[in-house]
Amino acid sequence: MYVDFSSLFHQSSKDHTAGGTVRMPRDESQWPDAWKTTYYKTYPRAKKILLPQTKHSADFFSLVRARHTNRDFNKNVVTPEIISALLRYSCGVTYESAEWNPRRAQPSGGARFPLEVYPIFFCDAGSIPAGVYHYNVKEHALDTLKVQTFSDNDIAQIATYPFVRKASMMIVLTAVFWRTQVKYGERGYRYILLEAGHVGQNAYLASMALGVKCSGLGGTIDTAVEKLLDIDGVNESVVYGLVIG
Repeated sequence: MYVDFSSLFHQSSKDHTAGGTVRMPRDESQWPDAWKTTYYKTYPRAKKILLPQTKHSADFFSLVRARHTNRDFNKNVVTPEIISALLRYSCGVTYESAEWNPRRAQPSGGARFPLEVYPIFFCDAGSIPAGVYHYNVKEHALDTLKVQTFSDNDIAQIATYPFVRKASMMIVLTAVFWRTQVKYGERGYRYILLEAGHVGQNAYLASMALGVKCSGLGGTIDTAVEKLLDIDGVNESVVYGLVIG
């Protein structure tokens, strides 16, 4: 018998006070430290590539009108300056204060920030060699995970659509689920997917402002991508991908 688990999950997570989810005291002083701590994934042994500082401005309403999916890629070189701005304004730190945790480009349920971002460069991006990287949001840098070239066959192993093979790079969003679910229980899973959508829209608009093409990607071959990123696919798993070029 077919069971629609998505429907069951949606129904069971409608009420955040339902049994089996986390009970949230109204008094914030009673919240555990895990609910108030911003966590960052780090690769202390990885070579870091600091991204250049850039300043950009654009008319928001014009960008929204112009926003569209463009899959007509041709391996255009994406420069470090473009990558820096794209990551900063999609999911990076946009405001810092001594009084508050750093503010990021995307809203995040409870400021839990469960998403990790992995740029995968299919070809050299100026001074950045082709390979697999982790976006170190705290330092606005790339952690080098693996330097490698990507053949068309390599790309076909991680994405189903042929147009991806002509893109310059893929941005993979993963979720570290416990960061959000430790506070919001099952319903936190909804918040994680919403946040991935916020980052995706930011990436689209930033791409339009920077003059590069962008396409959201449903056809990621998740298990292959997770193997490439060396994540377990359970505690941290792929939730979204975008290709840029």
